[in-house]
Amino acid sequence: MIHPSIWRGVAERYHRDLPPNIRRYLNDRGIPDKTVDNHLLGWSGSRITIPVFGRKGEVLQIRYAKAPDDTSDAPKVLSQVAAETELYGWDTLAQHPKRIVICEGEFDRLVLEARGFPAVTSTGGAKSFRTEWASVLAGVRRIYICFDRDEAGEEGAKRVQAILPQARIVKLPTEVGSKGDVTDFFVTLGRTRVDFEILLAAAAAEDRPIAAAPPTTRTPRPASKADRHRADWVRKHVSLAEIVENYTELRASGAALVGRCPLHEERSASFTVYPTKNNFHCYGCGANGDAITFLELKESMSFKAALEALERYHLTHELFGSAA
Repeated sequence: MIHPSIWRGVAERYHRDLPPNIRRYLNDRGIPDKTVDNHLLGWSGSRITIPVFGRKGEVLQIRYAKAPDDTSDAPKVLSQVAAETELYGWDTLAQHPKRIVICEGEFDRLVLEARGFPAVTSTGGAKSFRTEWASVLAGVRRIYICFDRDEAGEEGAKRVQAILPQARIVKLPTEVGSKGDVTDFFVTLGRTRVDFEILLAAAAAEDRPIAAAPPTTRTPRPASKADRHRADWVRKHVSLAEIVENYTELRASGAALVGRCPLHEERSASFTVYPTKNNFHCYGCGANGDAITFLELKESMSFKAALEALERYHLTHELFGSAA
């Protein structure tokens, strides 16, 4: 077995040999110079080299990615002979991040890191995440899984979630393509850090009950059976998105709709509507709920006033539609 210090020397030599055209290629793939240098990406003479660092900062192995002009059927990334599947990202975990994104592929990991998202990946592909890594990730507060939009990626994400039940699967939008990945999201589509934050927020909100707002923000809900029945009817028949669009512009982001929060001043879009559940959550001010809650907060209405307003809105909308 080659000593890690020798691999370190090899990695540093490859990094020094990185030609300008390959550096530009990496830049074009969403990996800036700072990330290239921090992670010692290099050039073997025929392939891009990616050193895999261990828990103590030692170089455990080197991965070899295809050159941009290589059109052969050779594997995209090769490992050295007898190399074990390893976690690429021990250096990030050593910083004790509060959240982590488990992604698919070394380049995707670096694209995320370059945009401020702590990330790790397995060197063995979508289905190679090892169960013993779960204990290392146990101290991370929020764990996300963002694999490629293909069958292997979907199966791999579910496998990781089975190992880490607290993790949430991030769904890339259909615009990335049937085999799209993190790099496609940021580079091909030109999406931003804020756009990815919205995807993380949507994943975190999956199957999570709507939290009650502080008592000072709205009138307590009535307990009468009749009012509960009316409220349930409104939640089912009145589109929250239509109501919100009277106050702010919404745009599609995956299965959700996002826009600037109409409940507080903000520069970025942190207000998210989930049409399938007909509820909202603002990841800026923390407001959340249904259409009734939205009107209570936005218009300072009582529960009954908001309920009646939404019933009138639905009736007017239906009559207008019939007349048209």
